[in-house]
Amino acid sequence: MYNLDRFLHGFKERYVFLAWTSFLTISIIAVLIVLEWTENKRFQENQRRSVIAQLSTIRARLEGEVNAELLLARSIITEVAIDLDITRDRFFKIAHNFMKASNHIINIGLAKGTILTFVYPVKGNEKAIGLDYKKNESQWPAVQRVIEERKTVVAGPLNLVQGGVGIIGRTPIFIETKDSSDGKEYFGLLSVVINLQSLFKTAGLYNQDSLLNISIRGKEGLGAQGDVFHGSESLFSSDPVLMEVTLPGGGSWLMASLPCNGWEKNSPVIIYYRVVAMAVGLVILCLLFIQKREMNIRKRAEEEREKLIKELRRSVSEVKQLSGLLPICSHCKKIRDDKGYWNQIEVYIRDHSDAEFSHSICRECAKKHYPDFDIYDD
Repeated sequence: MYNLDRFLHGFKERYVFLAWTSFLTISIIAVLIVLEWTENKRFQENQRRSVIAQLSTIRARLEGEVNAELLLARSIITEVAIDLDITRDRFFKIAHNFMKASNHIINIGLAKGTILTFVYPVKGNEKAIGLDYKKNESQWPAVQRVIEERKTVVAGPLNLVQGGVGIIGRTPIFIETKDSSDGKEYFGLLSVVINLQSLFKTAGLYNQDSLLNISIRGKEGLGAQGDVFHGSESLFSSDPVLMEVTLPGGGSWLMASLPCNGWEKNSPVIIYYRVVAMAVGLVILCLLFIQKREMNIRKRAEEEREKLIKELRRSVSEVKQLSGLLPICSHCKKIRDDKGYWNQIEVYIRDHSDAEFSHSICRECAKKHYPDFDIYDD
């Protein structure tokens, strides 16, 4: 029974130790998983916020530059509306002044009706002068849209004859008349060609220090429905940050951006979390093993103590003796006990020790009391 209890006690101790070790290990792993998930989520959100902030700056610059260039064109329209018979020299002078104030305008053209009448500067644009938009299948749909919608429309990007890529901002010119139901009559069209590379450079798209990949789609101002004209089309399917660039007249471009190396899934501080978790786990395991060792030492000490007590009990049970002063009658040899009763000496010794008596008779008493019997043969 004792061995069974001892076995069960040892098994319980081992079970508790293993249970605590497993529990602490699982707890540390669970906490580490939660911390990693939380940190990675925070890190990924910060990545997107950073991209959004940088892309917002680029968008603001793009919109500001485009609107600034086309705002200059509106000033020319005001001059033309005042002087419908504007001469070539007068137009060139106005266009020259505005191009000096511009950073991106390549040329400015004025069409009376649907025929391109003036283009400044003339150099490199000689073939375009006299172009009838109605007879040009590639440009007439865009021009017709401008006239019908009666607002500025940004077309392109398109490859320029003089080289490079540009966008064209076309603004219709309407003059007041009594012959029209709405009091306005179409007079002509002002077109402004803007250098797209110069525009993008000013906006920061060509910044070599930038850590972003950027693609833009929306030819002819069609936004998400338009073709890609800057960057890679595959970037739009890589979970990018999307941002719309609003163009004059209601058109738009759609920008997509993500970090140059793509989205990083794991935060760089995760490694520190894992190192700390491992260190904490090792410390806890060391403490558990130290505690286990101390428990084993205490257990062995208890076993030795129990063994010693058992041996002492066995010794005590085997050695039971009388001690002290015993009052005995000098005549009958009876002994008085603690309660004051006189007992036969053999009864008293039997009751106070493990000794047993068997009655016999000595030689002298045999001769004295039983002389007729020869009990002892000499």
